[in-house]
Amino acid sequence: MGYNQKEMGLRIRNERLKNRLTIEKLCEMLEVSPSFIGLVERGESGISLEKLYKLSEIFHVSADYLLKGEEKAEGAAERSKLEILNTHFYDYSEEELDFVLELLKFLRAKVTVK
Repeated sequence: MGYNQKEMGLRIRNERLKNRLTIEKLCEMLEVSPSFIGLVERGESGISLEKLYKLSEIFHVSADYLLKGEEKAEGAAERSKLEILNTHFYDYSEEELDFVLELLKFLRAKVTVK
């Protein structure tokens, strides 16, 4: 597999959706405009190495995967459950996060998982 801008854009879009991120939220994280993300996802614009690196961190995938659809053997492992949870709680307020943490503590004390 080689570099194909349209395919890279599709991978970025798929990762954004998989991570339940709106275009607006991703733009906020990358400090770019929604129109820029739209161009990148449609393969009509490239992306800087700095933004590509930031995307790989946000999505917990390698830059190789975003660029070419390839994962190195050591980077091909499934995302951890903690990383997946993190994407769900990214835009929670401090109060919401405190509530979720207290709820988890309560549930852990009450429920035994075998």
